[in-house]
Amino acid sequence: LAGMGKKKVEGDATQDRGLGTFVGALRRQLADKQRVVRAFDIGGSGVKTGLLGASALQDFLRFDGAVMSAAGDAAGADEELQWIEPQTLLGVAPGEDGFSSWLLEALPRLRREVDDPHVCFGVSIGGDVEHATGMLRDWWPGGGHPRDFERPVLVAELMGLPPARTFVLHDGEAHLLGCSRCAVPPPGLACLAIGSGIGLGITDASGAVVDSSHPTGARSYCLSGIPLSGARYQGIWKQWLERPGGDNARVEEVKAMPFANMVNKPWRMPWVSLVLGRRGMEMAEAAFECPEPTADNDEVRLPAVRAYGEQWLHFLHTQLVPQMCTGTRRHTIERLCFAGGVAERNWPALRETMVEANSDMLLPASAVADDDASAAGSSKRGRPSQQKAKAPSARPTVMPPAPVGSALIGSAIYALAGVGGGAEGIWAR
Repeated sequence: LAGMGKKKVEGDATQDRGLGTFVGALRRQLADKQRVVRAFDIGGSGVKTGLLGASALQDFLRFDGAVMSAAGDAAGADEELQWIEPQTLLGVAPGEDGFSSWLLEALPRLRREVDDPHVCFGVSIGGDVEHATGMLRDWWPGGGHPRDFERPVLVAELMGLPPARTFVLHDGEAHLLGCSRCAVPPPGLACLAIGSGIGLGITDASGAVVDSSHPTGARSYCLSGIPLSGARYQGIWKQWLERPGGDNARVEEVKAMPFANMVNKPWRMPWVSLVLGRRGMEMAEAAFECPEPTADNDEVRLPAVRAYGEQWLHFLHTQLVPQMCTGTRRHTIERLCFAGGVAERNWPALRETMVEANSDMLLPASAVADDDASAAGSSKRGRPSQQKAKAPSARPTVMPPAPVGSALIGSAIYALAGVGGGAEGIWAR
């Protein structure tokens, strides 16, 4: 027993040293007034980019480990990051052939930044990333079928960036690093990034990021053995179609749209990224005959956003909470944070639908309309992955939504620590 206790202490000390190395490298770079970060977020909607100075990020980040409530606070959620160039969508890249040429054409100033030793580069990208090398083994669009490469691709070379100053991480983990406004994310946190698909990043009990590319860490990202983004989940969207006017021509158009390399009727075999990502919101808008979001139409969109939020609440209580918030998991989830464009645009209504106002905890399962067990997903072998939840005792705390551009912020944090020699310290041991 004494030996076991000693081993655990040594493991904790190793992790603390790793995080200390990460924070120390980050602090040194933040203090460099000449240091600039060009960040990229390569996702389903295309290539986004932003430029920020290290000093602005220093003013934005917390190093005290304080965790905000879901409503935010005066010193945290309302404070905006001062970008040199705010988040911009460059467009859709052509693929690995011609990516670097396209990028220079879309962003001409990049040529000067590549030659400037004061500029480092952070890249958030979907797929299996080897963080130590910046190699991309395959690409997972929207949790669908992977796009395998003949050989691993060095992302820096693919984009025409200097490898020594370019640092790459998985998009879910980039959102995680950028979601909390903290230099080191809170412990036991799952960041759910809602975009074309669903990204996920997880911290361990110390706040270190669980590495989804490592065999041990990868298991913590799975539902019934399948990575969360691609796990089967039926959802409750069919209930929307049963209401008068719910099944209409617009719904049929959404059903017919290709998604994540599945051209032929993806809704026949729904999965997490399809049902809960941007396409799920489009289905709700169609079923409830609500318009797409604009600057001033929140009220008319409420029926769709609330239904979409109820579907998220159903997923959390029937899938994520029973499997990821229990003591049987190596990395137990205690907190949730939502990131990505869909969450940013719709958070007030989503918060009312999913979060208990007085406690900032996830609303109980009783808040979800009852349904049959078919709404639960199934694994590739066809076994039910989780039957209808029975009032789970675990109710994670819900943090404020991530700031706009959280994947860019997270990749910038990682790049600064990386150019300072400490990026590897953030990964859970």
